[in-house]
Amino acid sequence: MKKIFLTAASLAMLALPPLWGAEERFFGDVIDYGAEYLSPEYISVSEGGNVAVGCKTGDCVIFLKDGKTAGKVELGARVSGVKFADDNILYVTTLGENGKLCKIDAKNFKLINSWAVGHFPTAPAVSQDGKFAYVANQFANAIRKIDTQTGKEATAGKAVHEPYAMKLTPDGKELVIANHLPEPKGGLYEENIGCAISVLDADTLKTLAKIELPNGAINCKDIAISKDGKTAYATYVLARFNVPTTQLERGWVNTNAVAIIDLKNRKRLASFLLDENTLGAANPWGIAISPDEKFLAVASAGTHEVSMIDLDALKERLAAPRAPKAPAIEDDLNFLSEIRTRVDLDGLGPRNTAWFGNKLYVAEYYSDDVATVDADMDFEVEHIDIGGNPNMTKPRMGDLYFNDARMCFQQWLSCATCHPATRSDNLNWDLVNDGICNPKQSKSMLFAHFTPPTMITGVRKDAETCVRAGLIYIQFVERSEEDAQCVDEFMKRLKPVPSPYAPNGELSDEAAYGQTLFESAGCIHCHKGEYFTDMKFHDLKTAEGPDVGRKFDTPTLREVWRSAPYLYDGRAKTIFDMLKHFNKDNLHGDTKDLTDEDLKALEAYILTL
Repeated sequence: MKKIFLTAASLAMLALPPLWGAEERFFGDVIDYGAEYLSPEYISVSEGGNVAVGCKTGDCVIFLKDGKTAGKVELGARVSGVKFADDNILYVTTLGENGKLCKIDAKNFKLINSWAVGHFPTAPAVSQDGKFAYVANQFANAIRKIDTQTGKEATAGKAVHEPYAMKLTPDGKELVIANHLPEPKGGLYEENIGCAISVLDADTLKTLAKIELPNGAINCKDIAISKDGKTAYATYVLARFNVPTTQLERGWVNTNAVAIIDLKNRKRLASFLLDENTLGAANPWGIAISPDEKFLAVASAGTHEVSMIDLDALKERLAAPRAPKAPAIEDDLNFLSEIRTRVDLDGLGPRNTAWFGNKLYVAEYYSDDVATVDADMDFEVEHIDIGGNPNMTKPRMGDLYFNDARMCFQQWLSCATCHPATRSDNLNWDLVNDGICNPKQSKSMLFAHFTPPTMITGVRKDAETCVRAGLIYIQFVERSEEDAQCVDEFMKRLKPVPSPYAPNGELSDEAAYGQTLFESAGCIHCHKGEYFTDMKFHDLKTAEGPDVGRKFDTPTLREVWRSAPYLYDGRAKTIFDMLKHFNKDNLHGDTKDLTDEDLKALEAYILTL
């Protein structure tokens, strides 16, 4: 389909605001902290013990050898994944509307080549012979296989929703993929709503299996695979979104879990909890199996620790018969008792992990360093200085607080638990601030401080009030005003991710036609201005149950492509479904005379915002 570039003049003719400011196109999820930080998030170790640390906001890869910095390669873009092919070659993905796969000489610390590989690539993997690299385009739900000599795409496949981590099985035949968030389904109480693990054929990228995690599974961050290729382990949060958020004790609102996947039979065998009765292990992230398969290491990013789990004891406990009155394994807060050691890293923000020998390397995002945990020395922790910045500005501190479960009673969750990357987990929650038994979709925090009031029913006058109320009524703590101000400063600096539906700011013919319908159908009357909202309340006759007759706040349409399903309770799977099936009174835009083709064009435009 022909592409049309929107000039300032053409936009002015339609009286619509520009899609993007020039600066916005470069930041995405990562904000400007007001100072320089490395923000190490990704880590890979070669067979020879070379360590590569991908620094997200440092726009670089730092190499370690024997516990010391050995080299550095500047990439000029946000790093989103690292993977050694062998001791000498490293592959790195960087973020962007047409992000890059970079091939790096890990011996001489030089960039060999880089290739454009689509919208916001991440999670690189490399075939055993080194001839192909794989990348996941998180927001396009795509998996690409790239020829490492030419940079050309050999083939492509599909994940389920927001592929976030990807590992090859030891035989190199299959790709196992963690999908970060549940697939939008519409009607959130009608079927299982949870993340899934995708299994793809590594040669053809055809889907071999979709293995669903339990109802409420969100934030699936990482995968580890056993040496025999039979078992995979995946970290996730289990959101217990079907209950009102009236307490936190014993995992009432959420628990933090690891799924065990039978790769041969394509099914989930079990899940176990990382939490204890009165102490959560919030926001599990990186997971890795020690080379001798003695330990399963799980980083809890919200509680700044690593769980070292005796893998043989874990298998024995899983195989043992359960007592008649014992809770199910995935509800048992004592399941890891005596077979797991919680290792306090004395650092901040552990994310991805990798083993070399019996030493675990951990990327610590907020400490701006790398921690090591020595399994041979009673889990002794050391820190490697990689040239980071330990001094935090208020926005950087606010980012930490947003992700820090120490802010929460018993460390069960952080703001990022239900707002991953400050956006939405796309689940309905009954927050009781507007009544009981009327759950609503969690909202993205993008532009929350600039589009008051907040919450779907506008029960908080602004985001500042919402931040402070969230600490008290969701995290059940009282924090200083200074802490809340830091969170405000962080959230005010959030930038949108450019839409994958409008590459380089260009619209297809269909979307350009949809833009004209956006005005003629009256969408622009309520969704207007820089944030595509009038910041007013409207009753569109879509409410059900106790909310019938209630007016709802007009949401921003910026980044709406990222927040399906739609309506206040997620009833509509797509924008098209919302316009086609949930606008019977013609109050949600004048769409009664629009054909399905017109509605699809209108949807195509809205998804570019």
